[in-house]
Amino acid sequence: MGDIHPGERSFGKGSQNSGALKEAVKAGDTLPGTLTEKRKEQFEACITARRELTVLTDCETFIEAFRLGAKIMMDVLSDGKMKEI
Repeated sequence: MGDIHPGERSFGKGSQNSGALKEAVKAGDTLPGTLTEKRKEQFEACITARRELTVLTDCETFIEAFRLGAKIMMDVLSDGKMKEI
């Protein structure tokens, strides 16, 4: 998909996203220690699948938002003469 990676971003220290990420990492680090080997494999498979889904969803969202922004720019540049956005 090129060199743009919509899912890669950083969060400011102390931000709401940073706190949520910290909690998710903490839970992800402690949970496997309480699971059997089979459950650990299932947990890892679940995490991998969710990560892949998130990447795909982020890419699709970025594409749709970019297209909408381009359409709005075209409408602005045509003085509102576009029939639909």
